[in-house]
Amino acid sequence: MPAGSKRDKETQAEAEEPSRKPSRRAAAEWLRAEEDAFGLWLRQSLHEAFDAAIAEPIPEDILRLIEEDRAERERLRGSRKAEPDK
Repeated sequence: MPAGSKRDKETQAEAEEPSRKPSRRAAAEWLRAEEDAFGLWLRQSLHEAFDAAIAEPIPEDILRLIEEDRAERERLRGSRKAEPDK
């Protein structure tokens, strides 16, 4: 196409016109702000919903079951180590 063609004029007009599309950096900053806002909302909501439950003591029955399971696992690990390799 010859110089000064319609395509050249359109390209030049686009270059002179401020871009409506945000730069990658601006888009990344906006996304981080949105993620931070969501993270803040999520963290606060979870605290409101579950802080009271977390503050409660663990029932003795549950602690006993955990300890029994831990002892059983240790016993099984010990017996596997004692078995000769086949």
